[in-house]
Amino acid sequence: MIELRALAITGNDAPTFLQGQTTCDVNENKMGAFCNPKGRVISTFVLLKNENDFVLILPKSLFTTIQERLQRYKLRAKVEITETNLPEFTLPENMPWLCPETSEQFIPQWLNLDILDGISFTKGCYTGQEIVARTHYLGEVKRRLFVARCETNFDIEPNCSILDENDTTVGNVLAIQNGLVQCVLKIDAQNSSLHLNCPTQDILFLGKNDE
Repeated sequence: MIELRALAITGNDAPTFLQGQTTCDVNENKMGAFCNPKGRVISTFVLLKNENDFVLILPKSLFTTIQERLQRYKLRAKVEITETNLPEFTLPENMPWLCPETSEQFIPQWLNLDILDGISFTKGCYTGQEIVARTHYLGEVKRRLFVARCETNFDIEPNCSILDENDTTVGNVLAIQNGLVQCVLKIDAQNSSLHLNCPTQDILFLGKNDE
């Protein structure tokens, strides 16, 4: 299971501040991501909203990274950024959680965030927006998030390479959730015979993605 922590963003400027930092429309969406300037996802989050106050549910391993990033960018914005108790919430199905090994490796569409309603293409600018929008409007999404079963049970490292029958790298492991392997995979490799790039070369049995 992914360990989670909660970060409260409060104050009069909280909605405007978060709009400029996240992929989602904080007034409408319930999940999103923080990207670097190259459009690569630093961390995903679940968003809880109460008027102008927000709580971000974040993976514990990236909590400090996001907290420090927001503190650095708040400048003169009237916002308070504090850790809070983890509230009850409904976890979106197939939520893609990242960790330090997978942070800044994937664009949001590769994590299916557009399918999961975690990206707004109408709200305006945010960090990484140019790359995310270009990918959307040019239709160049070449990788997607898939869920797979592994033939054996063992500790699979995040970001482990996934190989096809020709031993060509076609994707990477994102995380293990509920006994299933979340993997970011080239779309044209989804019908290939896949195995992990590890000593035991365990075979992956791919399920359907969320498209």
